Amino acid sequence: MSTQRSQPATDSLGKGTSSRGGVPAYYKLYVLLAQSIRDGEIEAGAPLQSESEMTARYGVSRITVRRALELLEKESLIVRRRGARTCVAPQETNSAGPLIEGPIENLLTRGLAAAATNIEVGWKPATLEVSEALRMNAGEPSFCVIRLRTHDETPFSYSRIYVAPRAAAALSADDLTVDNLGSEPILIKIEKARMFASVADQTITACLAQAPAANALKVPVGSALIQLRRTVFDQNDEPFIYQVSLYRPDKYEYNMRMSRERANTRPQWQHI
Repeated sequence: MSTQRSQPATDSLGKGTSSRGGVPAYYKLYVLLAQSIRDGEIEAGAPLQSESEMTARYGVSRITVRRALELLEKESLIVRRRGARTCVAPQETNSAGPLIEGPIENLLTRGLAAAATNIEVGWKPATLEVSEALRMNAGEPSFCVIRLRTHDETPFSYSRIYVAPRAAAALSADDLTVDNLGSEPILIKIEKARMFASVADQTITACLAQAPAANALKVPVGSALIQLRRTVFDQNDEPFIYQVSLYRPDKYEYNMRMSRERANTRPQWQHI
């Protein structure tokens, strides 16, 4: 018989949102409970606390609790029955984890479906951030694509992709329209035009969702996202693509394998 090992620690989540667009209390509670369920801290079949108990425990309203439970039910993490305690739903052992485990290009190469909607396409003056990444003059036009990717109608990434003029010139005029750009990664399109990537600098950090990315990804403004920044260089070590992608953390994890380097007096891990 399944038992409840523990409930999340007592913590006042607060009500509503902050004046700076903080995460809504119902979403905080949803994330807290969902993570506890997925981590096995609350086992399958175990009852959750009642709405009144959660209201007292987390310092939120009953409406807040109900909205959090609605999200959990929508993701099939709990089972709610009239006149009975809400329980954790059985979790399938072969249930799919995060959709992405690395670069989008690798995802598509493996043949996994990932539809793209090109929200905006066109030439834009380079911001300071873009000009530094692509070694352009500030204000110089760069080709920009804002793209949303989805899987099974669930959005998982929102990307801003900037292409240096010399690389954009490798594409046909038809490729540079919102109707013809399609779902193919911009890098693959450029490589088909015989301009190849050699290396890339990449950083992965966390950030807070801001509009319009939050709206596109269907998450509350202020909720946590994974942010990936990548600058792609050609064989002459010249940058030609700068990309900023935001991922829903429930749909993305970045896995890597490392080797232990013991050749010197200070052993270190190195990426393979």
